[in-house]
Amino acid sequence: MVLMFLLVATLGTFWYLDTKFHWEKRILPEPESVIIENEFEPIKNDTTTSNKFVPTDEWQILGDDQPIPPGLHVQVNLETGVKRAKLIDKNENDNTNNLSIVKSNKTDNIEETKAPPVNLHKFKSYEKLKEDLKELNVTIKSDMEVMDDLSIRFKKQMKIYEDSNTNLKSILTDLEYLLHQVDTAEVFVKNQGIESIIIPCINSNSSFLKEQGALLLGSAASNNQKVQIAAVEANTIPLLLKYIDDEYEFLIQKNCIFALSSIIRRFPTAQKKFIENNGIQVFISIFKRPTSDSNIKLRLKVSQLLEDLVIEIDDAKLTFNEEYNTELNAEAKERLNQYNELHLKNILVENGWCQILGNVFISLSNSLPTNEETHDMVEASGKSLLAMGTFCKKELKSNKQLFKSFSTLEEHYKKLFQQDNLYKPLYQLINKLTNTYDPVLE
Repeated sequence: MVLMFLLVATLGTFWYLDTKFHWEKRILPEPESVIIENEFEPIKNDTTTSNKFVPTDEWQILGDDQPIPPGLHVQVNLETGVKRAKLIDKNENDNTNNLSIVKSNKTDNIEETKAPPVNLHKFKSYEKLKEDLKELNVTIKSDMEVMDDLSIRFKKQMKIYEDSNTNLKSILTDLEYLLHQVDTAEVFVKNQGIESIIIPCINSNSSFLKEQGALLLGSAASNNQKVQIAAVEANTIPLLLKYIDDEYEFLIQKNCIFALSSIIRRFPTAQKKFIENNGIQVFISIFKRPTSDSNIKLRLKVSQLLEDLVIEIDDAKLTFNEEYNTELNAEAKERLNQYNELHLKNILVENGWCQILGNVFISLSNSLPTNEETHDMVEASGKSLLAMGTFCKKELKSNKQLFKSFSTLEEHYKKLFQQDNLYKPLYQLINKLTNTYDPVLE
């Protein structure tokens, strides 16, 4: 019995020692750091903002008892006790309440396995873009470079020009589009574009090139003082007047009037060149040619341009009278002096402009205006008569037929106005002309 007891005790002792030794071998080493993705609740009693933790995508060390918002990625280094936190990466698996043990030999830094995001919107210079695209066999050009290329292609193409050649048409169309831009047009004239492209076009034997050359010049000079000056210096005004006077192709004359208009508007020096080269006489000759649809359109353009030139003089006087700033008043005075030296109104009267305008109204009263073109002619001619003021009133005071035409047109536009308010300005214009040129009021 005693022997049996000793045997059982011995076996139990061995079993205990074996078990203890076996599980001690399985004890995990103490982790150096722990990463926790959990929802921490902030300390509710903390009302200060100086201790507030602002999470970012980068690891930040947490202070002792520093409250943090919920839903952060938190790391605890079990060796040093340092706690860090950052926002959870959206690309990581969303495993909340997860405890992971990380073996790390670094106590001060956390290795980031992800590369920092690339800023896709980082600005690159034009030259840098060209270098990058060159590697892809892609070409990038500025408007200036495109214009230079077109100019070079034009000069080469002119040497082998044929009437059926479509390459020149494409080049000139693209150039005309670019020259609407002020900066591009200025570079164009600086590179002798007027002398090397526009003038050769206008002087060519091709109707198309004449049309396109004048169109290019008008587009470039429109509201662009530098181009206006360059055009005057290149002596384009007499050239344009030549083809308005000699050519009877509508598109050539139309584009030449457009170019001339762009050059001389609000530019007294250019207007002086225009007058010296018999520009008024050339314009008035258009009204003496046989009436046709195309001729009526040219008359309208001439009437509108001459009306604008006369109104410019009145605007210059008004600006001078109302400008009280000493420096600006001096500029306004100089500008007014330049306009006065032109004697434009006197030259128009001497060349029969008042009688031409009167004849326009008589013709319009015989065949009442019914379309946009004839309505525009009434407006342009009427405003010109009013702008010429006492100059034309003296010339036309005995023209009873003219006064009768005013009465006819006034009645016509009164009826149109009663049907459509769109005609009110024209009705008011004719009414004003009637009161101005009424011979009874002389």
